[in-house]
Amino acid sequence: MADFYSILGVSKSATAEEIKKAYRKKAVQYHPDKNPGDQAAADHFKKVSEAYETLSDEKKKRIYDQYGEAGLNSGMGGGGGGPGFASMEEALRTFMGAFGSGGGSPFDSFFGFESGPQAQQGEHKKIQLDISFEEAARGVEKETQITTSINCSKCDGSGANSPSDIKKCTHCKGSGHMQQTRGFFSMTTTCPYCHGSGNVITKACSGCHGTGRISKKQTVKIQIPAGVDSGMRLKMTGYGDAGENGGPPGDLYVYITVKPHDVFKRNGDDIVLDLPISFTDAVLGAKKDIPTITGSTYRLTIPEGTQPGKVLRIRGQGFNNVHGSGSGDLLVRIAVEIPVNLSAEQKKLLTDFAALEKPQNSPQTKSFFEKLKSFF
Repeated sequence: MADFYSILGVSKSATAEEIKKAYRKKAVQYHPDKNPGDQAAADHFKKVSEAYETLSDEKKKRIYDQYGEAGLNSGMGGGGGGPGFASMEEALRTFMGAFGSGGGSPFDSFFGFESGPQAQQGEHKKIQLDISFEEAARGVEKETQITTSINCSKCDGSGANSPSDIKKCTHCKGSGHMQQTRGFFSMTTTCPYCHGSGNVITKACSGCHGTGRISKKQTVKIQIPAGVDSGMRLKMTGYGDAGENGGPPGDLYVYITVKPHDVFKRNGDDIVLDLPISFTDAVLGAKKDIPTITGSTYRLTIPEGTQPGKVLRIRGQGFNNVHGSGSGDLLVRIAVEIPVNLSAEQKKLLTDFAALEKPQNSPQTKSFFEKLKSFF
């Protein structure tokens, strides 16, 4: 049996566009309307459609490339069922899908279906929300106003002044579709007069002027979880525009921007604090009260001989992980400040100290100059 690639006449390295182009060419060649009464052509049309139905689906194509048709027949990857169509109708639907048909199959009327208007989800809405560094760390509830389209309460979304003002469309006889013939194709398209609804409004609702929708401004409360970061998106189900033909409303997407902090910086779930200390604190050691993002303080011990750039970790004082996987830490990065504007007495004391310094007092300096000797 020929494999799907040879049926379409493409190589295994063919792109999705090349596969689609090859399928269109083969499908037109063997289409039943172009080969009336030719069972061999009809069978080959189904094979071509089966090949395209598999190779145009990334998941099915991956299974087919690895296991062949046996993999598809066994339902590997949760796909369930193998290749093949139960009827010519399914093959024709695949054909029309590849040719960009929208709004139901153009073969619906041929097979006796009356699809009518389809339920559609309403449009999604999106907003940008700025929060402070502290709010991102602790979590916060925010209120904001959004404007959405809702069903008109006066006409219950029908757009008509009264139920008697809704009449069956005379152009499509209430089907919502009209038959068109293009060459050897007999196609069904959406009725341009009723836009697929099958009905026309003779007198529009005064509340929404026939649209069935009105705009409404509403205040929504947004729960911001602790640990969010800039670029994250929150989804509020059902806060978008109203759906059409009984479809569900859209959703509201909230895009978060966290304002920078004057003192703290963020590194994943950790918080970084640059702490300047004096020369003597670094040499002799000290204790410092460190602010945390929760508003409390933490008594930090700075060991004797602490070097510039040393990072001291305070566990659990960072951001809560937004997915609930623990908390980050507060990382205190030491910056040793060199004294300036010294008095004569201070300079003398430092001069006396320098005279007493030994190599072991400055191990990094000693190591550095020992390494330099290898160059000479």
